[in-house]
Amino acid sequence: MPRPVPGQFVMVESAGGGLPFWRRAFSVAGFGAGEESCWLDLMIREVGPGTAFWRGVPEGTGTRVLGPLGNGFPLEEPPRSVALVAGGIGLPPLLYAARELAGAGTRCDLFVGAATAEELIDPEGCARVAADTGGVLVPCTDDGTAGEAGLVTGAVERRLRDGAAWSELWACGPNPMLRAVAELGRAYGLPALLAMEERMACGLGVCLGCVVPTPDGGHLRVCTEGPVLRGDAVDWEAL
Repeated sequence: MPRPVPGQFVMVESAGGGLPFWRRAFSVAGFGAGEESCWLDLMIREVGPGTAFWRGVPEGTGTRVLGPLGNGFPLEEPPRSVALVAGGIGLPPLLYAARELAGAGTRCDLFVGAATAEELIDPEGCARVAADTGGVLVPCTDDGTAGEAGLVTGAVERRLRDGAAWSELWACGPNPMLRAVAELGRAYGLPALLAMEERMACGLGVCLGCVVPTPDGGHLRVCTEGPVLRGDAVDWEAL
């Protein structure tokens, strides 16, 4: 498998070809390769029958993986510093991005939002990944049980108001959060690159099940033109 770019995804087939029938899309959270094999790191949270199936698959079970697919975050010219904004299960591609940027001299401040402290994913590990880039972890919870209370985008905005000098904003999470990051990018004159999450049946741009509207009245396929899109490429009012 070619080395995935952070923000790309893979389509994973159910073991044995049984239910669930359709492949499931998962963002890549990590990648490694040896002389004769490679490995993918995927984070799976149970939210429906497809993810429930994979949570119950015995270790060592073989399956087929299609990928890497889509367009990821641009690493050819790494930004000087970046705010990585993760909401809920949007953490995996941003963790991968921080690990890849650690050797490029890019400072990554990692903002992670969750409903409660219990739903924060490995905060100690996230803090280490951010620290490897010279950045910090900023955990946020809706109920205030860990980190800063309130929405994760509120924490980003407070730091922008206080003069934070990031080169770009990168984000992955639910659409309302991504819209807020896009609006922050516009307000502060920063590129906002968003890894969008939409339901996918094929992952190849054929089924058109993951399209999002554009300001000019057109549509983009998240699986092929995305998942990483500029914040101003999406018509948020129509989405």
